[in-house]
Amino acid sequence: MDIVVPRSYLPLCALILLFTGCASSPEIVPSSGPRAATSADQVKVYQAQPKRYEELGAVTVTRDEGARWDDRGDATAGFDILKRKAAALGANGLLVGGELPSGGKSHRILAGDHDQYYQITVTDNPKQAHAQAIYVLEDKK
Repeated sequence: MDIVVPRSYLPLCALILLFTGCASSPEIVPSSGPRAATSADQVKVYQAQPKRYEELGAVTVTRDEGARWDDRGDATAGFDILKRKAAALGANGLLVGGELPSGGKSHRILAGDHDQYYQITVTDNPKQAHAQAIYVLEDKK
């Protein structure tokens, strides 16, 4: 059975194919080796995976290290610590809200970093927030 598409629908079909063909899933590329440390102000927080990146390592922060959030959910101090730890690994990105690699019991909370809010993965035992230090090669744009 042949499918016949009226000529008037051809431009629409071409657009649909173009947009669905351009969508690609994030690509985690193999590490190119240790990276030189960056600075915390160079580390951008990502809620979703960028287009192409390297995983540099997990980073965590606890209350004992100074991670706190106020009654509005602001946790800038904790994000600053995570960014410093990621920068020490050579990261230019911090991926938050992912699953724990060990499959441990975790949940997500909404926490703010300089008035921008993200879902971040936390565990209760031990009480800590988790993120992934990443080196972004290509952002989604």
